[in-house]
Amino acid sequence: MERYIEAMLLGGRWVLLPLYVALLASVLAVFAVVGRELWHLATMVMTAPETEILLVLLSVLDLVLVANLLVMVAVSSYESFVSRIETAEGASKPEYLGKMDSGNVKVKVAMSIVMISAIHLLRAFMNDTGTERMLVLGGTHLVFVVSTVLIAWIDIAGRGKGAKG
Repeated sequence: MERYIEAMLLGGRWVLLPLYVALLASVLAVFAVVGRELWHLATMVMTAPETEILLVLLSVLDLVLVANLLVMVAVSSYESFVSRIETAEGASKPEYLGKMDSGNVKVKVAMSIVMISAIHLLRAFMNDTGTERMLVLGGTHLVFVVSTVLIAWIDIAGRGKGAKG
């Protein structure tokens, strides 16, 4: 009976697979929005002011970071929780493949959120957003930065204890 329960619990990890596929599929939506932004850029590049062009480029950068985040979380989570990813001999694979545990993923996700937040803050600044809104955005960004530092510190401290204990 115990082996059956353990096999069922271990097999349950495959329930996560559709969630990772959904993350990868959502990259297609990001791809479409980037295409829309590039079309917008192409139609205005000769007439728009520099700040407007920079805002569109920041939007594209923001979307690329989100897409990277989606792929990284899907691939590393699949490998951590479902099954190892084997590649053919000599085939290229991401450098992080096989090296990322859940702690690393959390730190990378948090750092990506900080980068995305920084881009939003810069876009708001360039749009001459009001002082009160800038303070809220800056405070939120600061919370993300502090959270990321704490997550990284906890991850490093946990690794240190694991190595000693």
